[in-house]
Amino acid sequence: MAGPIEIKPGVTWLGARHPELRIFDELFPTRHGSSYNSYLVRGTSKTALIDTVKAPYTEAFIENLSSLVPLEQIDLVVVNHTEPDHSGALGRLLELNPEIEVYCTRPGENFLKQLFEQPMKTHPVAEGEEIDLGGRTLRFILAPSLHWPDTMFTYLVEDAILFSCDAFGSHYCSDKLYNDEAGDFTAEFEQYFDTIMRPFKEKIREAVAKVEGLPIELVCPSHGPVLRSHPKAAIARYKELAAAPPASAAKRALVLTLSPHGNTRQMARSVAAGLQAQGVEVAEYSLIDADTQVLRSELERCDALVVGTPTINRDAPPPVWNALSLLSSVTPKGKLGAVFGSFGWSGEAVNLVEERLKGLKYSLPVPGLTYRFKPTDHDIQECRDFGEQVGKALTQA
Repeated sequence: MAGPIEIKPGVTWLGARHPELRIFDELFPTRHGSSYNSYLVRGTSKTALIDTVKAPYTEAFIENLSSLVPLEQIDLVVVNHTEPDHSGALGRLLELNPEIEVYCTRPGENFLKQLFEQPMKTHPVAEGEEIDLGGRTLRFILAPSLHWPDTMFTYLVEDAILFSCDAFGSHYCSDKLYNDEAGDFTAEFEQYFDTIMRPFKEKIREAVAKVEGLPIELVCPSHGPVLRSHPKAAIARYKELAAAPPASAAKRALVLTLSPHGNTRQMARSVAAGLQAQGVEVAEYSLIDADTQVLRSELERCDALVVGTPTINRDAPPPVWNALSLLSSVTPKGKLGAVFGSFGWSGEAVNLVEERLKGLKYSLPVPGLTYRFKPTDHDIQECRDFGEQVGKALTQA
């Protein structure tokens, strides 16, 4: 655990570094580890702690905190986000000083009651609410769904510091604190956005609008380096990455196919022709070589997702499920879905993929279409009709 580092007079970083971490939350690869950032802010009348660290680092964290200020002199803890990698040491801190007030959002208050059995003095904040620490003012900026419903930012007005919680962060652990000293972590910054923030683009646009006009000298996220050099560049990049898809007068369908013997792809060509006959733009990709980033962008942009899948060993093959897993990083709200495919011994894949799309709240206007082995000329015409039905449902929606 690293020692505290003063980032401005009276403002100190006292997080934990985890350089050996290779998979965050057992979900996301982290080539260069991560950090759990906490910050102490001292005014002339009150002392505030912004977030804590993950539970395994609690005792070292408490020791570092005690070296800066007696625990009984900490007046409040700001919980920007209740996820355990931010709040892991909170319970122990409150055992040592139960008089600390906990400032959080209303959803955060609810989550804390479920995460901790011990009583705590919670203070749910409103948008723009401020607290005077004595010569220093903390302003609370609600940022729900970045990436939990409880998230908020905290802005230190006099020092122009934005404590941004998970936003603008990265899973990147360096022995240097600041972005201009830590080396190039652009890839980690972008990956963090893709894996954590991307599903919430509309909420990101709302949050960015709240802070992009503020004077900002430092962005202090919960993970990764403190952004000292060009801090607003990170905010501008989020604005760019979260931009709404380009508007189009025509509806757009994404057709994804996997076709070991060419039969499902033959069906796909006819399905696409039917969609186009209804004035629908079609983007078609083979799942054997499709780029993940391209697929994510297309999944966000399309109005309908049409999947062509074979059945292999009574299931849809892994490339199909891998593509559908990307739907967790986009928002499928209000979109249509359809599934077709060919099979040999059995034909379970189409139904399985349909159920997956239904579970993700896609509306399926037509039943799945499937044929055994090679489709006939009559089958190919039915595929075109299938595409036209999806196209009609899309254009009339």
